[in-house]
Amino acid sequence: MKQQILERARGTVETFLRKRYADAALEVLSVNPEVDGDGDEFLWICLKYDDANDGKGVPDSLARIRLKDRLRSELQGADVEAFPVVSFIAESEVESDVR
Repeated sequence: MKQQILERARGTVETFLRKRYADAALEVLSVNPEVDGDGDEFLWICLKYDDANDGKGVPDSLARIRLKDRLRSELQGADVEAFPVVSFIAESEVESDVR
């Protein structure tokens, strides 16, 4: 994946989260291109959530499915064809040197 497309993908993900999930306190930790076993490109998106409020920072399972579907639409709208794969990590689990 070209660097320009990767930067556009990250910007699209960050903008989308700010607009749609501002109250969930989700933050993009990384957006990395990967290739699956069939040679298809996908984006590994790691999101950090605030777990200080009894886990209320991470969306429930249905909201996560919707988030992935909406992210896919947003990325396609930005001419990024790679499929998004989203993972979540609690803020308390992020090492201090990553922040």
